[in-house]
Amino acid sequence: MPIDPYAPCPGGTGKKIKFCCADLQTELEKIQRMLEGDQRAACLEHVESIEGKYPDRACLLSIKAMLLGQLGSEEKSAETVARFVEKFPDNPVALAEKAALAAQQDAAAAIDVLQDALEKCTDQIPSAVYEAVGVVAQALLSENHLLAARAHLALQIGMAAGKDERPMSLLIQLNNSARLPLLAKQDFALWPAPDDALWKTAFATAMEPALRGAWRLAVENLTELAAKVGNWPAICHNVAVLRSWLADTPGAIQAWRTFAAQDVPLDDQVEAEALAQLLDAESVDLVDLVMVTYPVTDVEACQARLMASPRAPQMPLDLSQLGSDEEPPPKGAWWLVDREIPASGKDLIFDQAPMIVGHALLYGKQTDRDTRLELVAYRTELMQAQSALRQIAGDALGPAGAAEVESQTAAVQHLLSWNWRLPDDTPPEKHRELIDAKRADALLNQWTALAQKAFGGKTPSQAAADEKKRVPLLASILLLELATQQSGSTFDFNRLREKLSLPALATIEPTSGRLADVGLARLARLDVTQLSDEQLVQFYQAADHFRHIAALKNLAHEVIARDGLDEKLDKAEVYGILAQIEADTDRSIEYLDLARKSAEKNKKSTAPWDLAELALRIARGDVADADRLLTHIRNDHMREPGVAQALFQLLTEAGIIGPDGRPTAA
Repeated sequence: MPIDPYAPCPGGTGKKIKFCCADLQTELEKIQRMLEGDQRAACLEHVESIEGKYPDRACLLSIKAMLLGQLGSEEKSAETVARFVEKFPDNPVALAEKAALAAQQDAAAAIDVLQDALEKCTDQIPSAVYEAVGVVAQALLSENHLLAARAHLALQIGMAAGKDERPMSLLIQLNNSARLPLLAKQDFALWPAPDDALWKTAFATAMEPALRGAWRLAVENLTELAAKVGNWPAICHNVAVLRSWLADTPGAIQAWRTFAAQDVPLDDQVEAEALAQLLDAESVDLVDLVMVTYPVTDVEACQARLMASPRAPQMPLDLSQLGSDEEPPPKGAWWLVDREIPASGKDLIFDQAPMIVGHALLYGKQTDRDTRLELVAYRTELMQAQSALRQIAGDALGPAGAAEVESQTAAVQHLLSWNWRLPDDTPPEKHRELIDAKRADALLNQWTALAQKAFGGKTPSQAAADEKKRVPLLASILLLELATQQSGSTFDFNRLREKLSLPALATIEPTSGRLADVGLARLARLDVTQLSDEQLVQFYQAADHFRHIAALKNLAHEVIARDGLDEKLDKAEVYGILAQIEADTDRSIEYLDLARKSAEKNKKSTAPWDLAELALRIARGDVADADRLLTHIRNDHMREPGVAQALFQLLTEAGIIGPDGRPTAA
C-alpha cells in the first residue's frame, strides 16, 4: 500500500512526509511492506544498507531503534537511540525511544524522559510515544508505583481511542485484584477551579498540558499559580494527583498533606492523609523476622524431646522440599507454641488459643557444618520462642548465636496476622468466632497501645488527645478498615473510632449513580435502600469491577432483594459472587444453592455453581458431598462447553489427579 505523502513523518519531525523525507518515500514503502510481512531482520539489514546514502535521517533512526529493540540487540539499540536524541534533542519519537530504554532500569526516572516527549507533542501523538507510555506503565507496575502505573495505562487508553485492547485489559486486571489497596485503584478526577475564582482563566491555562499527558509541566504551572494566588484546594488537589501520577513519591506525600490541611470536608482530608501514608514507606514501623542458630550437642536427644513435646507440634511439610543441591533438608521441622494445645477446641476462647511463636529446623552434621538447630521467629516473639525451645530441648542445645535478620514486615500487619495451632476438632463456627474475637482484641486493645511513626512515636490512644494528630489517626484507621474489609472481616471500625473519641463514619445519601461522585473508599457507606434501580446496578457493577468486598456485600444483598432487577442482572451470578466473598463456608454453600435455583428458574446450566461447590466441598474435606457433586457433574454437565476442562483443572489443583489425568490416591 503506497504511503500517503501528507501523512506525518514516522520519525517524529512534526512535518508531513512530502515536506520532510519525500526522497525516502519509495524506501519507506519498501520498509513498510517488510514490517507488514514480519520480516524484521531483513528490514533492519535494508535500513542499515541505505543509512550511508541518507545519514542521520529521523525516520530511519526511529525505525532502526525500534527494530534493534524488537530483535533483542539492546546495546546497538541504545547506541542508535543515543544518536537519535543527539541529532534531534526535541524530537518526541527520539525521546520516547529513550524513555522506553530507561524504563528497563528505573521506571520513575523514565517518566522524566517520557514527559519531555509528551511536552513536545502539541498536535498528534506519534505511535512511538504511545508505545513508550505503555512500556513505562508496565515498568511502574513492576516497581510497585501503583498510582503512576494506573495513570499511565489510563493515559494510553485515552490515546488509543478503542483501537488497542492491551492497556484496558491490564487495567481491568489491576482493578479486579483483591490484593491491591483500594485507594491505589482510585480514579482521581482533576478538580476544576471554583466558578467565582478570579484566577479561573489562569488555572485553565495552567491545567491545559495535563489534558495531553504533560503532567510535569502542569505541576510547574500550578505551583507558579499557587505562589501568586495562594494554596486553594483545587490547586493543591491537582498538584497532589499529578505528582502521584509522575511517581514523585516525596512530592506527592507533601502535596497530599498540603491538601489535607485545606478547608475541605473531613472525608477529603482523611483520604488525602491516607494516600500520603500509603505512599510513605519511611513512616511504616517494621518488625524483624530473625533466625537464631544453636549448636546441637545431642541430635538424637534434641529430636526426641521435640517430637515428644506438646508445645512443639510437627510442621506438616515435605522436608525434602526444604533441601537443595547445596543444602540437605532438615531432619525435622516443628512449630513452637506459647502453651500446650488443649485436648479440644470446642469450648476454646481466643486468649487461650495456642499461638505459634516461632519454628525450629533441626539439621544433622554436614561435611562443612556441625549439627545445628535454626530457630526462626519475629523479634516480638523471640523471647517466648527461645524460652519454649530451651524448656523443650534443655542441655541438648548449646548457647544461642546472634539473631540474624531474615526479612521484615510491617508492625501493624504482623499484629493482625497471628498464627494459631488449634485443636483438630475445633468446629468451623468456633474458628470464625475465635478469629472475630482475636481481631477485635488486636484492634481495640493492642493496636491502640502500639507506638507508631505515623503519630510521631505516640500510640493511637495518646495521639487521640492531640488535635493535630486527629486526621492522621483517622487516616490510619481508614487504611486498616479498607484492608480488613477486603479480607472479608465484618469488624465494625466505628467501635475503634468510638474508643478513641473520634467521629464515626456515617452512611452516605446517594446524589447520582456515578462512582466519581462517591469515591471508591466511600462506596461501602452508601445507603443502598435510597438508590434507584439504575443507580444500584451501576454501583454494584463498579464494586464488582474493583473487587470492593464490603461494598459488594451491601449492594449484592440489595440487588437480590429487588424483583425488578431480574431482567437487568443475572441473579445467579450475584449469588455466586456472594458465595465467593463469604467467609462462612456454610453460608457460601447456601448462596451456591440459591445460585443453582436461580439458574434453573431461568433454564440455564447449573454447572458453574456445581463446580464452585465441588471446590468448596473438597477444601472442607466433605468427602460424601464432593463425591455426590462429582458424579452429578460427570453425568449431567460433562458435554457442556468448558466443563471438562474446568473439572480437570479443579481436580488437578486439589491434588486429586496428576497432570496426566490419573488419580494421585484412592
